[in-house]
Amino acid sequence: MDVVRGYPIRRFENGHFVEAVDAIIVERRIELDVNDGALRVGLLCLPRDIEALAVGFLAGEGALRMSASLPEVEYLHEDGRVRVRGDFEAGAIARIAERWTRGTGCGSGGTSYLAATESPPVRAGFSMHPEQLLDLAATFQKQSDLWKRTGGVHACALCDEEAIRFLAEDVGRHNAFDKAVGMALMARADPSGYLALTTGRISAEIVSKAIACGIPMLASRSAVTNVAIQLAQRAGMTLVGFVRGARMNVYTGAERIVAEMPAD
Repeated sequence: MDVVRGYPIRRFENGHFVEAVDAIIVERRIELDVNDGALRVGLLCLPRDIEALAVGFLAGEGALRMSASLPEVEYLHEDGRVRVRGDFEAGAIARIAERWTRGTGCGSGGTSYLAATESPPVRAGFSMHPEQLLDLAATFQKQSDLWKRTGGVHACALCDEEAIRFLAEDVGRHNAFDKAVGMALMARADPSGYLALTTGRISAEIVSKAIACGIPMLASRSAVTNVAIQLAQRAGMTLVGFVRGARMNVYTGAERIVAEMPAD
């Protein structure tokens, strides 16, 4: 499915209107069906990488048992439905059903703060030189193809010390994060071994998702919120904002941003 469509518009420029065609991002409502009706929620999203979205969403909500086998995922394109069957945390599934009110995902997230408070601290040992993080962030910005075409998406990437390994885009920053995590899990990669980069504001919901997945470092070119800082500090996560050009703000976990380059 093409996720960009051309729409005729009247563009005002240089003092007058001109006829033009603008590239517009496509979004679609997808129903997530867990274990044949045990949970049903609707997600407004970019209709691409839907299987990864489903897996990453459940992981970020604390419902996916990281030690268990990956769930069975089937995307029924014509129905706009993704079916997931597997072994999930029953309490987490119940909490999602009780509180879920999410739309496109930039402001009305439904992520449980319990995912942050109940999860163990994130792993120690992961570290990165400031220049490595700045280089990865610069590469990340260049690789967001849909943003360059439309300006209508957020992106999220999972990176190790050397390169971007998984990158996803979506109309919502929560969805983009879920897709990147889902891609890693479906590739049998452990999200706890990666830095997560996002284009969006780092709010409590995003930090909670990252903690539930064990991600040790979360960075963005945008701002962070006070509750995001509190949750990251409690979990021992490194939180970095305003990663732009040659600068960054490290809010928590500064010990992971090391001054010396790691030895080869």
